[in-house]
Amino acid sequence: MIQFQDIDLPTFLKEYWQKKPLVIRNALPGFEAPVSAEELAGLSLEEEVESRIVIQHGEQDYELLKGPFDEATYAQLPEQNWTLLIQGMDRLIPDVTDILNDFDFLPRWRIDDIMVSYATTGGNVGPHFDHYDVFLLQAAGKRRWQLTSQDCDETNYIEGVDLRLMKTFKVEEDYEFAAGDILYLPPKWGHHGIALDDECMTYSIGYRTYRGQELWDSFGDHLSEMERFKQLYVDPQWQAGLNPGEVTEAAVDQAQALLQSILQDRGLLKTWFGRFATQLDQVAAQQLPEPLSEEETPTIEDFAGALLVEHGLIKDPVCRFAYTETTDQPALYINGAIWNDFGAQPEMTRKLANQSFLTQDELASLVQHQGNLALLFDLWKLQYLVFIE
Repeated sequence: MIQFQDIDLPTFLKEYWQKKPLVIRNALPGFEAPVSAEELAGLSLEEEVESRIVIQHGEQDYELLKGPFDEATYAQLPEQNWTLLIQGMDRLIPDVTDILNDFDFLPRWRIDDIMVSYATTGGNVGPHFDHYDVFLLQAAGKRRWQLTSQDCDETNYIEGVDLRLMKTFKVEEDYEFAAGDILYLPPKWGHHGIALDDECMTYSIGYRTYRGQELWDSFGDHLSEMERFKQLYVDPQWQAGLNPGEVTEAAVDQAQALLQSILQDRGLLKTWFGRFATQLDQVAAQQLPEPLSEEETPTIEDFAGALLVEHGLIKDPVCRFAYTETTDQPALYINGAIWNDFGAQPEMTRKLANQSFLTQDELASLVQHQGNLALLFDLWKLQYLVFIE
């Protein structure tokens, strides 16, 4: 886990998370970037990788390039003032995925992805604010971060720029960051990060943001799929002499009461939110592994034997696991679906959701239960779980 140094974890969760920024010096002592700038550039040449380059030409003059790139792109870049950004690095490089383990003091299903940036001296993406929480880990080199809480709204965007940059940026705080330092930012805090050398690499551990409209639409879709909430609207007691064109307060009360009735179904809400929290975005869905073919799939007995000799099982980094507690058995959700648990033990369900991998020692006792074995076999056939190499 990251080291908060001057405060403890309860203080961070209570006083800082989604409230105010925090500078965390030497949060990951001895941290070494698992990916070099050259490897990052190599990834940007690939079609399936989401990559961007931002070049600053003047004070408020920025150019945005979208990948995939080629070697000619890099040959034409200026010596300074540009930044390469690669999205979803935790789904591409296992060593980057492992960084998420240092942030397990927050729910894993809240994480969106890890974006990695490399910048030459002066490189930056402009002053801006986000609508989500983010931990900005300085992975290599040095970066200057300037912060503001002022004018963080959509009326303060520079017009005619592909990036959503702040036109007015009144610096309130100014810091220099070295490798291992972390800056935590809650939503709607303006920030401007400028590379101070040609070694600058920053890892952005971003968290999902949910707008109320998104929740409402998703809940409606869930009700339709589950064929729930078919109750009929019932009129209020109409009064004689009404105005035929008026929608009365009493009519609105009836509609409100009907909507509120479904929101009181706690079990239904848990099921919906478990699915919602584990949904994949479009890019991630396209990165799901190919399931094993019928020819590639051994018997469940052979699979059980392999579990006793392999190092263990690890989740595919694209997949999102979560569970909700119920009265008898935790409900498992994977990639936006309610998952068949095959009668697995509650311990098995919780471990699958809570842990990135299961060791051979853990599996040796768990697979004695047929429900546990059936669940693991199901996920292995889909390659949502794979053997640890």
